[in-house]
Amino acid sequence: MFSSLSQKAGTLALLNIIRKEFVQLSRDLRSVIIIIIIPLFLLIVFGYGVTTDIKNVNLVVCDLNKTQFSNEFIQKFTSSGFFKLVDEIDNLNEVDKFLISGKAKVGIILPVNFSNELGSGKSVKVQIILDGSDANTANVVLGYVYQIVQGFSRDIVSDFIFKRTGKKFTPVDLKPRIWFNQELKSVNFFIPGLMGLIMMIMTVLMTSLSISRERELGSFEKLISTPVNPFYIIAGKVIPYAVLAFIDSVLILLAGYLLFDLEVKGNLFSLLVVTLIFIFCGLNLGLIISTVAKSQQSTMAIAFIATVVPSFVLSGFVFPIRNMPLILQGISYLVPARYYLDVIRGIILKGNGIREHIESVLFLLFFMLLTFRLSSFRLKKLMREI
Repeated sequence: MFSSLSQKAGTLALLNIIRKEFVQLSRDLRSVIIIIIIPLFLLIVFGYGVTTDIKNVNLVVCDLNKTQFSNEFIQKFTSSGFFKLVDEIDNLNEVDKFLISGKAKVGIILPVNFSNELGSGKSVKVQIILDGSDANTANVVLGYVYQIVQGFSRDIVSDFIFKRTGKKFTPVDLKPRIWFNQELKSVNFFIPGLMGLIMMIMTVLMTSLSISRERELGSFEKLISTPVNPFYIIAGKVIPYAVLAFIDSVLILLAGYLLFDLEVKGNLFSLLVVTLIFIFCGLNLGLIISTVAKSQQSTMAIAFIATVVPSFVLSGFVFPIRNMPLILQGISYLVPARYYLDVIRGIILKGNGIREHIESVLFLLFFMLLTFRLSSFRLKKLMREI
């Protein structure tokens, strides 16, 4: 009898606790929304964004022959689904500009004697220039190139020459050249990407958790009760963490050089200036998150969605953006890490300057100013509410 009564009491207590938790959840709809949205968000982003397929590789062609053979050779690449022809040019020097600027990842140069040499049964040299900054992609793309050239030689040229000369051979002699990362070391591609990922995560968590912690402890109310302009409050919160983050970025570059032989081929000062702009982007974003989240737990959840997932998946850190669905490609334009990685990889691996990446630098400046303005607005609103 007593055991049955205790079981009933335990059951009632359990039901009361469950009811109480649901009541508390109903009062904190933000947490409920976060709990529901995070799994769906991760599933969609990782399901569509994480892909190892290499497609639509930007291709530039310098066709100095302009014959039926050369056109069929180019068509083999464009119809394969692996390459996207961005331009056909007549000047050899322009191939360099396309690869340096990042507008093309592969350049093909067909010589003037392309069709004549093939028609006479001789082997002809075709130069392929690859952007090797992403070693994994370059290796895969090089395999595609060999596969397409072999198919061209087998299906078109060899049969044609065999009918005329009665002999079979491989007529196209590929001469591949790897730029920016001749040894195809994947670490040269990932270290700059890791730098962007680490800096974004650190800067956002630094400022967001700082204010969230003060709000939980009650010290934030004392701070905003003082007759101080919100601008100075934000500056006072941001500057110390900006100094620490900047020191971290220098240490990462130094470790990359000492441990992985990663040299900065471009201007180091330009790299540090862009890094400082990116740092302020992350710190300002952290301030905005801190004014939205009411606790450190919710701050961590929002920061995870706002930094880790976009910076890892949608920035081009590991997975090529061009292979993602159009909607994710559109969202990636709102991710500051995308532009930062474009700049630092250009400076570190290609020796570029800010001029070659002016659009990315301008976006980072715009994002920095916009987030600073939004954080000031949110902080003023929070001060009025408190």
